[in-house]
Amino acid sequence: MDACERIAEVEARELTYSLLSRLFLEEVSEDFLSRLAEESLPLEGELGRYAAELPGADLAALRAEAAAEFAALLLNMSADPVFPYESVYTSAEHLLMQRSRDEVLAAYRSQGFERSGELNVPEDHVGIELEFMARLCCKEAEALAANDGAGVDAARVAQQDFLRDHLLVWIPQLCDDLEKRAKPGLYRGLAETARQFLVFEREELGVG
Repeated sequence: MDACERIAEVEARELTYSLLSRLFLEEVSEDFLSRLAEESLPLEGELGRYAAELPGADLAALRAEAAAEFAALLLNMSADPVFPYESVYTSAEHLLMQRSRDEVLAAYRSQGFERSGELNVPEDHVGIELEFMARLCCKEAEALAANDGAGVDAARVAQQDFLRDHLLVWIPQLCDDLEKRAKPGLYRGLAETARQFLVFEREELGVG
C-alpha cells in the first residue's frame, strides 16, 4: 500500500469516528439529514437503510422524530434511557465523574486535544471519546503526508492504547443497551454501526 492509499484509509477511519461522534453528541439537524441523503457514505445495515430512505422524505418530520428519540435515549428524558458515559459503565457505583473520566482527560491532555463545541458534558461521554479518536486519526494522516515515521508510530500507538483501555471496555455494552431501547432506524442503526466499527478497529489496530 502506497502513502496515498494509507492516507485515504486513515482519513476514512477519521470520517467514521467523526460521524459516530456527531450522532452521539447532538440531535441531528435537517441540514445533516439532507447531507446524509446526498452523500454516498459506505453505510450498511440499519443505518444504511435509514440513509437510503432519506431522499424524497419529509426531513423536517424526520428531524423532529429523531430529536425526540435522542432526548429520550441519550438525554435521560425517558423512563429507560442509556447513559453515554464511561464512568457509569465502569465504576462500581455506576456514577458520573469517576476514575474513567480522569483517565480520558489525562489522555486528551497528553495529545493536546480540546473537545469542539460548547456542550457541557463530562469528558468521558462516548461522543467526545470518539471525537478524540478522530483527532488521533487526523494526526496519523498528517504524519503520513509529511513522511514523519515517528509521528505515524506515535499516533498509531495512541490509538491502540485508547481503543484498548477505553473504547472496547464499555462502548460495545452501551451499543447493546441503545439497540435494545431504540426504534428501528437512526439510533438503532447508530448502535449497530458503532459496535461493528469497533470490531473492525480492533483488527485494524491489532488490539487483542
